[in-house]
Amino acid sequence: MRDSEPAARGETTPSDWGRQVADDTLVLAARLAEAERKKEALPDLLSHADRLARNVGCYMAAAVQDARSRGTGWGVVAQAAGVSVETARARWSDLKVKRLLARRDQQWSAPPEPAAGKWASAMGDDETPPGRDGGGAEQARQKLAAALSHLQRQSSMTLQDAAQEAVLSPSSVSRVLAGARLPAWPTVHMLATIFGGQAGELRFLWERAQGMSFPVRRSVTGAASQLQAALRGLYLAAGSPELRRLCKGGGPALTPEVVQEVFGGGLIPDWPTVEDLVVRLGGEASAIRPLWEDMHYAFLASRDVFPAGGLPRSGLPGTEGSAGPGTAGP
Repeated sequence: MRDSEPAARGETTPSDWGRQVADDTLVLAARLAEAERKKEALPDLLSHADRLARNVGCYMAAAVQDARSRGTGWGVVAQAAGVSVETARARWSDLKVKRLLARRDQQWSAPPEPAAGKWASAMGDDETPPGRDGGGAEQARQKLAAALSHLQRQSSMTLQDAAQEAVLSPSSVSRVLAGARLPAWPTVHMLATIFGGQAGELRFLWERAQGMSFPVRRSVTGAASQLQAALRGLYLAAGSPELRRLCKGGGPALTPEVVQEVFGGGLIPDWPTVEDLVVRLGGEASAIRPLWEDMHYAFLASRDVFPAGGLPRSGLPGTEGSAGPGTAGP
C-alpha cells in the first residue's frame, strides 16, 4: 500500500542511500583508473569495471528509493528512467531495493577469507593472496585505504564534505580511499579524525606502507598500546566484521569474548592467539610478530614467564585497569 501511493511530503524522513552509493562509485572509479594506469591484465581491468557497473546499478535503485521517500510518484520515476510505470514498480519495489542494497553492504563488509590469508580491501577486490607471511608495503597501503574507507562509510561525511573540511579535492580523497595514493601522516590523521575514527589505530598500517621499521625496545605499556592499535587497525580494514563470524573456524583460544577483550584494551593475547586473529583479519602475521615480540621482551624484563592465554592489561607494570582504545561491537 505504501508503494502504490506517493509518500506524503513532510510526514516521512527521506532516506539518503544514494549519497553513500555515489561516494563508493567514486572509489571504484578511482581504482579502475589506477588499474588502467598500471596497465594491469585485461581480466583485472574487466573485474574492476564489473564492480563499478554493479555499483552503478545499485545507485539507480538507491536514487529511486530516495526519490520515493521524498514523495516522488511512480509516474515521475518511470518517466525519468524511460520505462513504463509497471516496469518501474517491478524493478524498484521497496523489497527488491532493500534486498539489493543489503547484498551490496554484505559485499563491502564481508571479512577476508582466512584460509587464503588475503589482504582484502573493504570491497574485497584485492585478489592476490600474498600468503600467511607474505606481502609488504603495497598490501599495507591497501589495508590503510580499506580502514579509512570503512570509517568513511560509518560516518555521515560525504567525500565532498570530507574533502572540503580537509582542504583537499574530492578526487584526492577518493584516490586515498581507493589505495591509489599514500598520503602523508597528517593527511591520514586528519581524514581519520574527520570520519570519527582514532588516528592512532591507523599509525601501524601507515608506517608499514611507508616501509618503516620499528624500534627494538619500547616500554611495556607503549609496546602493548602499539600492538593493540595495530590489531584495531586491521579490524577496521577488514570492515569491522561481527565477532562470532570472525572467530568461526578459528582456534579454540580465539573466541568472541577474547577478541572483544583484546579490542577493548583488556587483554594482550599470547602469540598463537594473536597470529590466528591477524590471519583471520586478512593481515600479515610476520608484520605483527615484531610488535608482539617487542611487548613480550619488555614484559620479560619484569616477569619470568609470559602467562598462557595472554596478559591482562591490568597486569602490566604501571597500569591500572584497561587502557584500550574502546570496546568493539559484538
